[in-house]
Amino acid sequence: MPTTATKSTKTTTGTRKTRTRRSTAKKTPISKAVKLSTTKPQPVEKPVENKVTVTTFKSGKAVKKVTTLKRPSTARLISPSRYMQDIKTRWMIHNFEIQELIKDFKTGFKTVQPYHAEAVKTVKAWTV
Repeated sequence: MPTTATKSTKTTTGTRKTRTRRSTAKKTPISKAVKLSTTKPQPVEKPVENKVTVTTFKSGKAVKKVTTLKRPSTARLISPSRYMQDIKTRWMIHNFEIQELIKDFKTGFKTVQPYHAEAVKTVKAWTV
């Protein structure tokens, strides 16, 4: 084996293309079951935006066009009592989720507590 590097006498013109890496992991084919549906998907209905275009005229010529949104109908809005009921329901859901989160924290704490005590004993044994 040579112990010193030898300088190449070749001169390259242009840029060299680097070799791409090959994956070392073996890929196994995965068969997937596909269920074909005969029904067509329903198109998503977008809410209709009512726009109003106002054109200003000066001496018979159109000067400016302004397009603004029209206020939606208030017929579809919920009543204040339904709105308050919705807020109360959402608050009850929030309280339930927080209660479950606290239960999960307590369970996690009880699970980790013996390991923590053992680790503290081990560290105290090292320092004494």
